[in-house]
Amino acid sequence: MKIEWSYSHGVGQSQYHVVLTPYKRFKMFGRADIRMQLNRIFFSLARRHNFELKSLEIMEEHVHLFISIRPSQSIAKVMQYLKGGSSYELRKLFPELDGFHRCRLWSGGKFYRPISEVNEETIKHYIEESQTKHHHGIREPSAWLQTESMPKRTPQTTLLSFTG
Repeated sequence: MKIEWSYSHGVGQSQYHVVLTPYKRFKMFGRADIRMQLNRIFFSLARRHNFELKSLEIMEEHVHLFISIRPSQSIAKVMQYLKGGSSYELRKLFPELDGFHRCRLWSGGKFYRPISEVNEETIKHYIEESQTKHHHGIREPSAWLQTESMPKRTPQTTLLSFTG
């Protein structure tokens, strides 16, 4: 697993699949010149706001993005950069886009989902099976929390040892 962002006190990986749709799903990205400029604008916004745009596909009435953000960034803020910045830049370059809707370019909604290199079963196994070694086989946290002395802990294994 490649760690995307590393800081002095932490490492992390936050990747998302994002879909943006124009207001009322107008087919405003049918023109090649608009698609080309939108592509350039999205990569420019990614550099400016320090996130990585890994992949991009612009369809007539929606856009798919695969992004990687810093752990300190919120996905809502990154989507605000993408929608607000691209709307501003596109309207400057193509005043005819005001004909689709005067006040907005993008729909108010958003779709995003996290992308991970580790699946749900791996996480469950890691939490339920490997962590019991640290507590001498007792699975209920309340049982070891109620003891007078804490049991001696063994070094924690990483998720990498459980990936196939």
